[in-house]
Amino acid sequence: MAEQSTLSSSVTGTSMDVSTVGGSLKQFGDGAVRVRVMGTPRSGTNLAKYLVERYLKVPVVFDEGFWKHGIFPALMSGRDLQYGELPIVVMSKDPVTQLLSWYRLARNDGIFKPSGYLSSFLTGPFEIRQDFTEPKQMEYRYRNPSDYWNQFYFAMEALRRTGAPVHFVCYEELASFPASSLNSISRFLDLSSPFDAGSAVAMPQHALGASNDIDQAGSSTENQTPFDPARAELASALARIGWRNAMTILRDIDDDVMSATGRAGFRKMCRDAAGPAAMLRSLVGFW
Repeated sequence: MAEQSTLSSSVTGTSMDVSTVGGSLKQFGDGAVRVRVMGTPRSGTNLAKYLVERYLKVPVVFDEGFWKHGIFPALMSGRDLQYGELPIVVMSKDPVTQLLSWYRLARNDGIFKPSGYLSSFLTGPFEIRQDFTEPKQMEYRYRNPSDYWNQFYFAMEALRRTGAPVHFVCYEELASFPASSLNSISRFLDLSSPFDAGSAVAMPQHALGASNDIDQAGSSTENQTPFDPARAELASALARIGWRNAMTILRDIDDDVMSATGRAGFRKMCRDAAGPAAMLRSLVGFW
């Protein structure tokens, strides 16, 4: 009988049996393995790659086998589920901040189909493609942006439940407390020397350009906007989006998916964070 493989998980604090997950499990950590980073667009995948490669010295894979922004595919070998043989770090932003970021991105004719007003963007069909400016790219359509957020992270949590090595990281935690997040990732990867949670971590001075496994990795340059961790603050997003639009998002987001990303109690957090600016934004019109 084949020996069962186990993987130490920082999510559960126990060993997970991955013998039923297709593909041989490669040795973790210490420069001997790569790690796959996945997440929806603008969820912090480029920041995670930058920090993991710089401080943990582990190469990051984005698009080898499947797209980092795509719903995780059911890769099968007979009856065995495949996950690409690499541990997976999943980045996420809270749904309110995330959808506001997508709306901004959708106005530049990139991977999202261009959209007009925010209110119609939040409720209408949502299309995503690897690049809307290039032909012959894979496309996806969802009922609305919240449906994409739900589907993406539900699939990643479902993959984690099979025993695959999947670790969720909140962007707001990575941006505000990078050393603690790197410590958690290093323990998930079972590195022989976990990253010191008390270490100083130098964040990029400017926003990182998009990158993939083919083109040159994204870098922080003066031509790009300054990197601002405050952009991940929920209160700031609520003030921009308005409470009415925030309620539209919260109505469509599933509680179990929010819990899977580490955001149990997020609805109450929104109510507590919604200040006068968010309420006023809902009264002065739609955008």
